[in-house]
Amino acid sequence: MSARRNRALLGYRARYLDPDAAEGVEITGPDGLHYAWDDPALAAALAGRLQQPVAVDRSAASLHDAAPVHMVTTSSLAAASQWTPGEEMDPRRFRANVIVELDEPQPFAETAWPGQTFSLGDNGPVIGVVSHTERCAVTTFDPDTLERDNRVLAGLARDRQNLFGVYARVIRPGWARVGATITASVATARLTPATRPLQL
Repeated sequence: MSARRNRALLGYRARYLDPDAAEGVEITGPDGLHYAWDDPALAAALAGRLQQPVAVDRSAASLHDAAPVHMVTTSSLAAASQWTPGEEMDPRRFRANVIVELDEPQPFAETAWPGQTFSLGDNGPVIGVVSHTERCAVTTFDPDTLERDNRVLAGLARDRQNLFGVYARVIRPGWARVGATITASVATARLTPATRPLQL
């Protein structure tokens, strides 16, 4: 089961109760109720909303698309707002776990990043960009209302060959924190304050 098959899953949010230790996962439902990830009430709530039996379990394998890290830049997000005139582009549409603010803003600068290695802060994780990110229909759903808006996906297909952001793999694990300087062979940037500390 994924949000591609049932958009209702996008109404759920997960967070660490102890972000510094990356422990104690709490899920918040679209109705504002909070659940521990292993609370049977969460499975029951999901089953009711998805209209099918649901079991929630912890997987030993990483669950992601092409890679565990997805990077976009604030410059690209700002440029993407051309597809929704009069509305600021909500970064949650793209589900990136690393949002980068470039010292010298350049829309879609990440297009040139595959093959590069990035260090996220002093003694932080090191990641290697492996590919561009091909977008799917999930970008059409408003993160709050889950209403469908095809303008974003249409813009991606028309102007960006349906590519937005980049995937990366972890070369050296560590903690990435908001505001950390990101260094690469050709650019310096900072993590934006839009995300909590991230362990890679």
